Amino acid sequence: MTEPINEDERKTLSVLAFLFFRMGLEERAKRVYEAIAELSVPNSSDWRYAKAGLAAVALEAGDGRTALTELKAAMGSGPLSSKEAALCLMKSQALWQQGRKEEAQIARDEFLHLSRGAKQEEASFIRPPL
Repeated sequence: MTEPINEDERKTLSVLAFLFFRMGLEERAKRVYEAIAELSVPNSSDWRYAKAGLAAVALEAGDGRTALTELKAAMGSGPLSSKEAALCLMKSQALWQQGRKEEAQIARDEFLHLSRGAKQEEASFIRPPL
């Protein structure tokens, strides 16, 4: 295994992958996300970020099966924070692409639950407690 990437390298590769994805250059984005995953410590935040990026690329290509595999890695085994709510929405989309409508609705509901938590966290940060 190669040496893990440093903070500057991670930021540069992350921005590059995101820009490729936003520009519709999914294959290039996929290669950069794969590189980030390969250069990161498995299950680290960088590795999970790369797996989420690979899931987004797969969703864009209509490949719900691959997206679910990558999302499973990105989500890890513990509970998700409100900051990770988007992963549930992506899971819902991947399930929907596979025709698994009921499971997709459950994942969507989890997204809604977690995203409400994020809004509450933001509100408590802005307003001082009474």
